[in-house]
Amino acid sequence: MRRTQLALAFASLGFVAMTLSFGAPALAQVTQPNGTVMPVDSRNGETQLYTLFSDAGEALDYRADGASSPAVFSPLCAFRATFVLKQSGSRFGVGWYNADPAATTPPALGEIHVIVPAGTPVGAVITAADIRTDAAYAGGQIGFALVGGQTHYTEARFNPQCTSCATPGPWIMAVIYPSTTTPNAFYIAFEDGSVGSSPGSFNNDGDYNDYVFLFEGITCTGGGEPCDTGMPGICAAGLSQCTRSGTTCAPSVVGRAETCNGLDEDCDGMVDDGDLCASGFVCDRGTCVGRCGSGEFTCDFGLSCSAEGFCVEEACVTVDCPAGEVCRGGDCMAPCDGVICPFGDACRAGRCVDPCAGVACDDGQFCDAGVCVESCACAACATGLTCVPAAGLCAEPSCVDVACALGTHCVAGACVDDCAGAMCPAGQLCVSGLCQDAPPPPDGGVRDAGPRADAGNTDGGPGAGAMDGGRRGAPAIDDGGCGCAVPGAGTRSAPIVAACALALLLLRRRRR
Repeated sequence: MRRTQLALAFASLGFVAMTLSFGAPALAQVTQPNGTVMPVDSRNGETQLYTLFSDAGEALDYRADGASSPAVFSPLCAFRATFVLKQSGSRFGVGWYNADPAATTPPALGEIHVIVPAGTPVGAVITAADIRTDAAYAGGQIGFALVGGQTHYTEARFNPQCTSCATPGPWIMAVIYPSTTTPNAFYIAFEDGSVGSSPGSFNNDGDYNDYVFLFEGITCTGGGEPCDTGMPGICAAGLSQCTRSGTTCAPSVVGRAETCNGLDEDCDGMVDDGDLCASGFVCDRGTCVGRCGSGEFTCDFGLSCSAEGFCVEEACVTVDCPAGEVCRGGDCMAPCDGVICPFGDACRAGRCVDPCAGVACDDGQFCDAGVCVESCACAACATGLTCVPAAGLCAEPSCVDVACALGTHCVAGACVDDCAGAMCPAGQLCVSGLCQDAPPPPDGGVRDAGPRADAGNTDGGPGAGAMDGGRRGAPAIDDGGCGCAVPGAGTRSAPIVAACALALLLLRRRRR
């Protein structure tokens, strides 16, 4: 369904469909204030982290991939805690607390909400701790703490300080690892021994296998946002993924065999390349059309047949453009040069299209700039925006109750024409928020042939001419199934009407 059919603009967060390493620079290992690098291989006969990760199928190096960040997280829906390892004789539990970056003192015990109680056996899975619906949840980020005896926090700044160390600072009591097999999941490994306020020795064996938990349904700051991987074609559409250094952009779909649809599906930098149509047909801007120069297929007045079998402007018949460009008026240019698509659409191979057309999302997800992202009910909205839980969307508060007509969208409480500022491809006009073929000239001539995606041309690129200053970094993908145009925004700005959004949810459910 097109966005303009309900005059909605959506924005939300979500999870990564696949992961990919992009060769991030080497990072410093976890180092205590006294200079000791953690974790250590204590060789004390206990199960170590490297054994745990190997048995779990995790591609994690217990030392190189460990970090003291992210120390705080955004909780998503379907939170789950698994107690995966305990190599300690103590009886401690673990809980979460509302993280406050301005706080100068650690959260009190009464502010730590226990997830895994003391005495819980290893292997236990806790699914009842839905942090987002907990009355104690303040709506921001959360940290975790080991409780029982001395309290150890994922935020090292709250742990005891070593004032006599060569580099005075807090002791790191938790090492954190992003899972390589489970989306939006982190291993948090605690040391449980007592640490004084000033000694220059850690007073622990430092293998961080005392209490290890796998928390699912959490993401780091900036995680789960649509992004551009920098790869060509459909592989460009991605979601930001949490790493020990922050975030990286991971593609949401993998390359596949090329078909005639105006997409670079094999991610080789060329659109609709190869012999994709039946005999006597050529792939023209994503559609198989009859090859000109033979049989009944002839070109309109003012156009001529090229050697490849396309009807082109007469000035372009003998022009051979480089891969990624098209001929227009005898000059070679990118297919989307000069094109500014209507609000919510993106230029692809010289056409303005719905970037979410053909994108099938799971229940509770919505398509944002060609990528499936979580409902705002499962991910916080950006500052200044409001979540409408029934619709699962973030909105400008001034637009929540504004109902805009088809072909318009809400900005700052007012309805704006989707065509405002749009410059459609040659031969098209913007009508009701869509670039549509213009009527034939009255003198019997022909419209300008416009951009053409001949074999070997690159994708027109994501989000050309986004009119809302919105998030258009994630290129369009086409992965089958229903498609709802859901334009996102870098600030997650999205005017919506709750009743219409509910109707959309019902329609999406029926179509699936």
